[in-house]
Amino acid sequence: MKTLWLTDAWETLDHRRDTTLRLIEESLALGHEACWCDPSGVRFESRVIARCRRVLGTAATRDADGWELAPAQDLELRGFDAVHYRADPPVDRRYWEHLQLLAMVERGGPEIVNPISVLTRISDKLGPTALVRALPPTIASSSWECLRAFGLAEGRTVLKPLGDAQSRGVELLDWSSPSSVERARCAIETMSERFSRPILLQRFLAEVYGGEKRLWFADGKLLACVRKRPPEGTFVIDMDKHAACEPCELKESESRLAAAIGDAFRSERIRLAAVDFIGNHVTDWNLTSPGMIPMMERVLQRNLARPIIETLVR
Repeated sequence: MKTLWLTDAWETLDHRRDTTLRLIEESLALGHEACWCDPSGVRFESRVIARCRRVLGTAATRDADGWELAPAQDLELRGFDAVHYRADPPVDRRYWEHLQLLAMVERGGPEIVNPISVLTRISDKLGPTALVRALPPTIASSSWECLRAFGLAEGRTVLKPLGDAQSRGVELLDWSSPSSVERARCAIETMSERFSRPILLQRFLAEVYGGEKRLWFADGKLLACVRKRPPEGTFVIDMDKHAACEPCELKESESRLAAAIGDAFRSERIRLAAVDFIGNHVTDWNLTSPGMIPMMERVLQRNLARPIIETLVR
């Protein structure tokens, strides 16, 4: 299988912990051909071309200087079997416009993972329409009146940007007094660019202090799960800022929800995804560039990249 992997710029990657690079490493071990480029390497010039570098190998540690890449060359996208568009959020104009270039490939071109229809239609914060009931009470809006009414009814809410990831911009808002409501208004006004863009408010789930569960799916099949715990004194779980990761099991109710999520993913042709649970609620849908595979492999002492690549090949 010949695959093009698109990520952010090479020098910005956390090479040891990057999930895409771990998948590339495993695909090479299984005898597949892998090429890499960042979004700036993709262009439309009567056809879609990628200025990419073939990945020849890497050291076992996947350090930045351990990767062996061939010189850059221009290749037509229709010559690949699959293209993985794994640029990290924010999902903004930069993200969308590069994706639109990929969409210019003629019919019969490579499979885009996840499908362009998914990446353009389904939010990482809201998920598939069929599973909106899996969310905690949630509002996504640019209207201060509607957001204020939701906040006052809930008392405490989590503020999230719709197009970002890795807990960036996440904030706990209190709505119990006039002064706290004014602070909430200021935070929302800033994030919504003066109420011109929708943002998300969600019920605060105190169970988060005990951790949230990360579930990883490939073609709708649950591969593995771990628990992520926030550092002492905060509810924000950022794996780059001392959050813990440990093995866990799913409760019966969580297993039922995971099965429903798997069915929805298969229906939408979502090939790779990671989902975060707090209690019986989904708080994040990671469809753009689901991560944490190297960390989960270390915690669980299992090779997770291999079944992912084998699933993609099938």
